[in-house]
Amino acid sequence: MRNWKSWIWPGVATVACLTALAVWLHLDPVETDLKDRATSALATDHAWAGVALDGRDLTLQGLAPSAENRAEALAIAQQLYGVRAVIDETGLLPEQSPYLLSLEKTENGLVLNGFAPDMATRARLITLLSETLPGIALLDQLKLARGAPDEFTVLVEYGSSVFSRLSTGLMELNGTAIRIKGQALNPADHEIALQLLSASPPGDGRVESLEISPAPANGDYTWSAEVDDAHLTLRGYIPDPSIRSVLIDAATASRPDLEVVDEMRFASGVPDGVDWLVASRDAIALVSLMEDGRVSIRNDRIDISGDSSDAEAFRAFQARLDQGLSGGVKLGTTDIGLARVSPFVWTATLDPDRLLLEGFVPSEAVADDLVGSARLKFGSLRIDNRMTVAGGAPEGFSAAADAVLQGLSRLDGGVATLSDMESTLTGNAFSAAASGEIADQLGTALPEAFSLRETIGQLPLPSENLNGTECQGQIDRIASQNSVLFDTGEARIQYHSRGFLDRIAFLARKCPDVRLEISGHTDADGETDANLALSERRAEAVMDYMVDAGVARSRLLSVGYGESDPVADNKTEAGKAANRRIEFRIVE
Repeated sequence: MRNWKSWIWPGVATVACLTALAVWLHLDPVETDLKDRATSALATDHAWAGVALDGRDLTLQGLAPSAENRAEALAIAQQLYGVRAVIDETGLLPEQSPYLLSLEKTENGLVLNGFAPDMATRARLITLLSETLPGIALLDQLKLARGAPDEFTVLVEYGSSVFSRLSTGLMELNGTAIRIKGQALNPADHEIALQLLSASPPGDGRVESLEISPAPANGDYTWSAEVDDAHLTLRGYIPDPSIRSVLIDAATASRPDLEVVDEMRFASGVPDGVDWLVASRDAIALVSLMEDGRVSIRNDRIDISGDSSDAEAFRAFQARLDQGLSGGVKLGTTDIGLARVSPFVWTATLDPDRLLLEGFVPSEAVADDLVGSARLKFGSLRIDNRMTVAGGAPEGFSAAADAVLQGLSRLDGGVATLSDMESTLTGNAFSAAASGEIADQLGTALPEAFSLRETIGQLPLPSENLNGTECQGQIDRIASQNSVLFDTGEARIQYHSRGFLDRIAFLARKCPDVRLEISGHTDADGETDANLALSERRAEAVMDYMVDAGVARSRLLSVGYGESDPVADNKTEAGKAANRRIEFRIVE
C-alpha cells in the first residue's frame, strides 16, 4: 500500500479532465443559443449592436444611433432569458450637424456621399437607388452618424425620384432642405421631372432650390397654336417657364370663350436670331382670328392654315400679315379661308322703300357685284346691305343669286332666298306675261344643280282708273328712280331694265283713257342722223315691250329725237349719260 499515491493521482487527474471537458461541452450550446436569441431580438431595430458571450454573461458592443436606441438594446439584452449579466461596451455614433447627404449622377454612374443614421437605413437607400436606377453603377461613400431628421429616408426618396429623368444631376440634403439641379434626358422627361417635384416634400422638408435644365429639342425646334370650336391648344417647345405663363395668359386674353390647353414642353435650342416669345405671341394673335386653324413655327419659319371666323377677322388677319412678322421669323405657307357655314343662306327682300340684302356671300367681291347688279335693276331705291362673308357657298352661288335678284326686280314686292342649292321666289308680278317670263328666266339662268320653288301671283289693277295728271305724276316718280338701259350702240334692252318697264307698263294700264309718248334721246357722240335713227329704234323697242306687258299699241306713240334735246352738257361723261334716256309723257 506504500505506492497507492503513485497510482491514484493519475486517475484523479484523468477524472478531472474528463469532468472539465464535460462541463465545457455542456456550456458551448448554451452560449450559442443565447447569442442567437440575443442577435435575433436586436436585429429589427438595433442591428448596430454586436453580442459576445462568456458562459451566460453577455457583452453588448457597437455604436448606437441614439441614446434611446442604446437604452432599448441594453434592456432587450437584460431581459433575455438565460442571461446572467450584461456588460455594456456600447457607445454612440458621432453626431453630425448639419446632417448632409448628396447623390450625384454622372456619365460614370451614381455617387452616394454623406451620412446615414444606421446600417439598416444605409441598406434601404442603396436598395431604393438600385431599383430606381437599375443597371447604373453605384459608389457608396456614406458614413454613419447621429442627427438625421425624422423624415430622412423619405426625403432622400423624394429628391432622388427624378434621377431616372435626368442625364446628369445632383441632389443635396441639408437637414430637411433639398437642393436639386440637373439636365433632363429629353423634353418629355423634363416635364415629368417637374411634375414629380411639384408636390411638397414630406414632413418638414422643403425644396430650397430646383434647377432642371431643358434637354435639347428632338429634331427641329417647333411650336404651334391650334384653335377649334372649344379649345385653343398650345403645344411644342419653349425655353423656360416664364414664357409658358406669358403665352397662356396671352391665349386666354385673346379668346376668353375657349378653353386654353397647355401641351408645351421645355427644350433648349431656340434658333439663333429668333425671339421665341415675340414670335409665339404673334402666332397666338393670328390664330385667335380663326374659327378653326393652326399657326406653327418651325425653327425660323411660320406656317398658317385654317379658316377665319368672319370677313372682318379675315381682313384683320390680312392686315396683320401686311404689317410683317416679328421675332425674327419669316412667312412660310399660308392657306386662309373663311369658316364654313351650313346651311349657306342668302336673302333679298323687296319693300316699297328699300331692298334688303342679307345672309352669307363667299367674298366681298361677290357682295359688291350683287349690290352693283341691284343698283342697275332697282335704280335709286335704297339698298340695305347686311351681307356677311363666309365659307361654304355652293358652286354657282353668284349666278344663282343674280338670277333670283333679277326675278325679284320684276315683282311689286317679295322675297328671294338661296339656302345651299335651294332657291325660292315669292311675290306678285305686274302682268301675266311678266309672271311667265320670270319663271322661264329662272329656269334658264339658275345653275343646273339649283332647285327652284316659286310662288308668283299677279298684281291686280285697281278698280278706279287714274286721270292723265295723276298718271303722269306717278310715271314721273318712278322714272326719277331709274332709267332704261340698252346695250352700247344698240336698241336691245338690257335685262336689268325689265322690272322698271314692268312698272311703267302697269301704270299705263291704270290710266287707259290717255295716250303715252315714248321718246328716245341720245348724246352728241357720233353722226346726227345715226343718233336720230338709234333713238327711234330704242323708243320702238320700249313700245314693243310695253305692248307685250299688256298696254294697247293704239295708246302708245314712239318718237326719236336723237341728240336734239339734251338735258345736260355733252362735254362730260355724266352729261352724256343723262342725255341718253327714254322719256314717258302723257299726250292728248
